[in-house]
Amino acid sequence: MANLKSSPSYEEMIAQAEAAVAALRDTYREQLAADVVALGEIWDRLDLENPDPGLQEVQSLAHNIKGQGGSFGYDLVTSIGASLCDYMRRSRRAAPKELEIVLAHIKLLKLVSDNDISGAGGETGERIVGRLRALTD
Repeated sequence: MANLKSSPSYEEMIAQAEAAVAALRDTYREQLAADVVALGEIWDRLDLENPDPGLQEVQSLAHNIKGQGGSFGYDLVTSIGASLCDYMRRSRRAAPKELEIVLAHIKLLKLVSDNDISGAGGETGERIVGRLRALTD
């Protein structure tokens, strides 16, 4: 058992935690890219006559994306994922216009992932979030 004199200081523990998060950030970027590819694949095989099973997969994956983004400094990813989850909870989802809104979210997630836009995304992020609000309200 470690004694108090050999324990790391508060600052050292914070630095260790920040280093661990930074190391996981690269892994998260790879996971985000894989999740975006999976969303595209789900979309590509979506049965327009019966879209609910595929849309349930989209919603589940969007929920995961929403939950993870902010933890790794991808607040815009979280905002897009939250918008998609909220929209899918509120909408009927099967009408062509509604499906286009779901697709718009997927395309925006791909844009953010492909360009590694972190944080809130600056002006680009503000425009994206504003556009999503206009689409989903």
